[in-house]
Amino acid sequence: MKDFLQDVRYALRGLRRAPWFTAAAIATLALSMGATTAIFSVVRAVLMSPLPYAQAERRVMIWSRWVDFPKTWVSDGEVLDYRRECPSLESVAAWSSDEANLTGAGQPARVGAAAVTANVFETLGASAKLGRGFTEEEDRPGGPPVAVLGWGLWQSSFGGDPNVIGRSVELDGVARRVVGVMPRGFALPTDFTVDTAEPKQIFIPVQFDPAQATHGNHGYYAAGKLRRDATAAKATSELAAVAARLTREGVYPQTMRFTAFAVPVETEIRGSARRALLLVFGAVGFLLLMACANVANLLLARAEGRQREISVRAAIGAGKARLVRQLLTESLVLAAAGAALGLAVAWVGVRLIAARGSAGLPALAPLEIQPGMLLFSAALAVGTTLLFGLAPALRLARLDLTESLRDGAGGATAGLTRHRLRASLAVVQISLAVVLLLGAGLMIRTLAALSRVDLGFDPERVLTLQLRPPEASYPKPEQVVAFYRTLLESVRGLPGV
Repeated sequence: MKDFLQDVRYALRGLRRAPWFTAAAIATLALSMGATTAIFSVVRAVLMSPLPYAQAERRVMIWSRWVDFPKTWVSDGEVLDYRRECPSLESVAAWSSDEANLTGAGQPARVGAAAVTANVFETLGASAKLGRGFTEEEDRPGGPPVAVLGWGLWQSSFGGDPNVIGRSVELDGVARRVVGVMPRGFALPTDFTVDTAEPKQIFIPVQFDPAQATHGNHGYYAAGKLRRDATAAKATSELAAVAARLTREGVYPQTMRFTAFAVPVETEIRGSARRALLLVFGAVGFLLLMACANVANLLLARAEGRQREISVRAAIGAGKARLVRQLLTESLVLAAAGAALGLAVAWVGVRLIAARGSAGLPALAPLEIQPGMLLFSAALAVGTTLLFGLAPALRLARLDLTESLRDGAGGATAGLTRHRLRASLAVVQISLAVVLLLGAGLMIRTLAALSRVDLGFDPERVLTLQLRPPEASYPKPEQVVAFYRTLLESVRGLPGV
């Protein structure tokens, strides 16, 4: 440790004597390591964080497929059929997504709402943080009006009040009693994928009526819990068999080619993002390799002026291992400084990504620089030290003492071997740069083409809004029509509209 600290002090003195070299090397490493750390933070949040479901490998999403609809919703009748006829599925749950007007909890708010079957939480492998989920009695037609709150809504509208159980809230004008609060991080699988714009913050019973169930209204999402010896492929074969039976019985026409299939929840949530994220992570990996090659070239160029110094150290007794350790320590100091500055770059990058709404990614954990990123940055520092520091260190340690100690050797022209090494590093940099530039160019062309797609209308000075009159206040269709007619007349009369 004493020798190591001595090497660190010597490295710091040497780097202070070469400020432009030091600044260039640290800035190069900081940008590349910062980008790598920022993207790794996203990869960790999206691909490495656990799903908010117990035994996630046993959870599947259930989808329908027919002509021109390769992946779409299910009907309430199909949910009941799958429960009865698919032995691989221990339970089948369903839900519909909507928005609702919430009152009775501070300021009125428009919140994401989901009407769910009573078994949805158990099927997904989640349980309430406070209170409970829904009972079978509450999920029957005419059952008591109840609601379960999401963690975010509980915190924002109820201040995290532990006595919220039993309180009454109004949802679209209907008073509902709160019976439970879901834990932090819980979300329906569709909140990570198709419904990312408005995560569901409150849940109510869907109240299927088996006597009125149909196979024509496909408006529900469905999920299933696999039995311990079952797989998604086995469940898919059973779902397809049910669909084939319904087709033979005339429920669906042959030309519809109706079928159903199961997708593991893990694949459903992460699948679309995995390839894109790994591609970007690979790109920043190339960027890091380019930076290491660049710094290695800088070190080789600096080494030309250090030949006499290294030769003198070797002549007075420094062994090759001692010289290599000294030079690697200098590289480690550069890498540590680059990693420290890179953390600041990564923090800014992660904040920008988070400000863009996670860029549409299914973030299963907060996008932020966590303590674990310090370990990642430390590993980057060690790895990059070996990548860019080892070759120059070994090259200097193999100097010819007689040749290097001659007068003027410090300014001698680099030998053929050094030229080959530096040329090889330059080739690596150029190759990686070409790959990155081609990929970036193609992406820019794609984005430019997308920005020129004809929308079919002129969006200039056009505003949109969403609203839905609560059914409790406007129970009849003619009342809804009258509401919109009055609204349109009033808005058209506003100045500037």
